[in-house]
Amino acid sequence: MALTREEIVRLAELSRLALSEEEMKRMEQTIDPILAYVGRLSHIDTSGVPETDSPVLMQLRQDIVAGSSEEERAAILANFPDKVGTVLRVPGVFEKPKG
Repeated sequence: MALTREEIVRLAELSRLALSEEEMKRMEQTIDPILAYVGRLSHIDTSGVPETDSPVLMQLRQDIVAGSSEEERAAILANFPDKVGTVLRVPGVFEKPKG
């Protein structure tokens, strides 16, 4: 299944990837063999394999809340690129990537 350049650009946008022209050329050359390899999975006989929604049976785990020391919080705040006071700012999930 060969992808067009426009389809690769759209996939990059959906994946929030900003590809340079060099990366785009490399992607055009490498994505088709990757998709062909993944496509081989459709030829595997799975008739004897029961359908499941997860390879691991529903195993619940307790969420353990682990605090951090003042030194750890200070180091995180000092190294975080975009913050307002002690609030860390991250890009919105549905915003278009810059670049």
